[in-house]
Amino acid sequence: MNSADQRRTKIIECLKASEQPIKGYEFSRQFGVSRQVIVKDISYLKTQNYAIHSSSKGYYMHMQSQGRPYKRIIMCQHEKSEIETELKTIVENGAMVDNVSVEHPVYGTLQAELMIETLDHIYNFVDNMNKYQGTMLAQLTDMVHLHMISADSEKMLDNAVRDLQQQGFLVDVEENTQPLN
Repeated sequence: MNSADQRRTKIIECLKASEQPIKGYEFSRQFGVSRQVIVKDISYLKTQNYAIHSSSKGYYMHMQSQGRPYKRIIMCQHEKSEIETELKTIVENGAMVDNVSVEHPVYGTLQAELMIETLDHIYNFVDNMNKYQGTMLAQLTDMVHLHMISADSEKMLDNAVRDLQQQGFLVDVEENTQPLN
């Protein structure tokens, strides 16, 4: 077995054993390789049918349902400069942001897991967007995007949705619906 195969085997072992996501840079340090090598390893492992998922918190394999028990999908639209405010509105109501997705006319659904549940997660996410000059998936769809949000109660979800609506982040579907002829 060559060194790449040994490293990939260890990555799988670590992911299977971990209850928490593992950041790519942690693997990079552990194996003494670049972060890009780890990204390629993960991509290769996915081609070998390993159910590896990635989020802003790192890589994971466990098959448990992510997020909290009560879930809702919301449709939002805003500029990149408003990401932090949108995320804070959700988290400060006791909910978390499980993912973001867009419906692309060519590729279909494009989704990224976020698993943002604390202010620290928000600050880290926003810092990384700025540090790596990240672009929003929503730039592909006139800034319209979906979030799966989850919470420990329907009331928490209702409160988050109410506050997002008050701030103008939710898309008013009725406004954008054209009558059929």
